[in-house]
Amino acid sequence: MAFLPRALLKRLYVKGSMKLEHGYLSFKLKNSLATASLNAPVKVKVDDAEVKPEEVVIVVSGRTLKSSEISEANPVEVPVGTEVEVRIPGSYAPGKHKVALEISVKGYGRGSFEVEDEAK
Repeated sequence: MAFLPRALLKRLYVKGSMKLEHGYLSFKLKNSLATASLNAPVKVKVDDAEVKPEEVVIVVSGRTLKSSEISEANPVEVPVGTEVEVRIPGSYAPGKHKVALEISVKGYGRGSFEVEDEAK
């Protein structure tokens, strides 16, 4: 299976997009690379704590779904130029948070990366 380079994936993160909303932490990714299909649940850790895929909410092209719903049989297409919002439930404090993501893209393979941003 192919592997997506970490440096390339880090470019997807929209700096300054991390926010504290009503009961969740959110941030955005922007697909600036090529149209892609996510074909497995997006794995997320916040401040080294793993978040269950069924708790992670993904919003893409007006479609809202749980990360656990993404699979080979139910892929999510992310056209180039599209922003993806990721929502993590919980009571997070304002300030810096480290987020680790692992994604799987059909035809490209798996990859992971970490970012740190300030939630406001």
